[in-house]
Amino acid sequence: MALEGSLRDFDLFSLFNMIKIQGKNGTLVLSQGQEFVKVFFESGEIVGCDSNQVRMEDRLGTMLVRLGRLTGEELLGMVQVQRQTLKRMGTLLLESGKVTASDLQDALFNQATSILHRTFRWVEGDYRFDSMLPPDLDRDHFVPIPVDTVLMEAARIQDEWPEVERRLPGMDVPLGKSPRAQALHLDIDRNVSSVLDGKSPMQHGSSGLTHEQEMVLSYFDHAQSTSEAIQVSRYEELDTCKAVADLIEAGLLEPITGGAPKVVRPWVTDGHPDLAPKAWEASPLLWPLVVLGFLLPLALYVPHHRGSMNMGLASLQPVDVQVVPDGPTRLRQAWALRMASPKDGGTLLSKDLGRPMDGKNPVPDLTKLPDPMTPVAAPIPELAPTPIKK
Repeated sequence: MALEGSLRDFDLFSLFNMIKIQGKNGTLVLSQGQEFVKVFFESGEIVGCDSNQVRMEDRLGTMLVRLGRLTGEELLGMVQVQRQTLKRMGTLLLESGKVTASDLQDALFNQATSILHRTFRWVEGDYRFDSMLPPDLDRDHFVPIPVDTVLMEAARIQDEWPEVERRLPGMDVPLGKSPRAQALHLDIDRNVSSVLDGKSPMQHGSSGLTHEQEMVLSYFDHAQSTSEAIQVSRYEELDTCKAVADLIEAGLLEPITGGAPKVVRPWVTDGHPDLAPKAWEASPLLWPLVVLGFLLPLALYVPHHRGSMNMGLASLQPVDVQVVPDGPTRLRQAWALRMASPKDGGTLLSKDLGRPMDGKNPVPDLTKLPDPMTPVAAPIPELAPTPIKK
């Protein structure tokens, strides 16, 4: 039997802890509005994670393009091969020789924890746990994640997130490099090959920024919002937002007034909001044409006779059939006309109603008959002559 309920009654920390203690196998589906996250458990450990907002494989390919391991054309070619062969993106990347198995495992781990940590900030939503696992889990490249690791990091993020959020102008505010940042020479421009190994040295280089800050700053070569930068960031959401806040305070990033131009990338993969094609904009003539498309057939094809197959539309036409009463109905009609107009038997009235009578009204004129309610005087009986007595 499935376990389901609301996150207001049973929070994620308690839910994950219960699954870990009981060593359950199955799929936990978390939903909030139009977004849902699937977490796969085996023996109480996390063996997979996915979201309908950011597919892990799409984000993996995007990250590799950002790091210079792939070009946009190479990723697009791999997406086409994936659709033809139905192989996993990780398998194709390994076969191409662009990444190693440890690189892929590290990337999948970071992407899964990023989705989970963002989900732990939900304050409302629904959950459902089914004791079933999909057969196509990537067990070769996804290393099981202990639940305690996720819970500890999620608790730290929840403590630090309000302060970081306060320092940001807004997750959807477009940001761009300031003139000072555009003139700044970054150390990562010389070498980006060490980024995928998970190391983030904190020492400052010639630019005066940490390696992590330089990497986040490079995401804003084209103006975009913080939420868009998170989608392509190598780092956790909290760490990315921290770096953005630091860059804003250092005067290297600044809000762009009037809106930022949409970044169009050549590698467009399915399901990734940052890589989705530009939204289709309707022409101003769309709705007038839609209305015309409905009204024109209605005006031309409404039947003008009641023998049409479309009886609904035909019923809108004027009545062109004269109903002639027959038998008892004719007699009742004659009685009604006679009572309404007793002098002429309802002849004129029937013509006004559009139902002229054929000939004379067969109902007799009752006014010419004696009134049955008038009492009749009883005749005086004749008395027999009284005999005379002698």
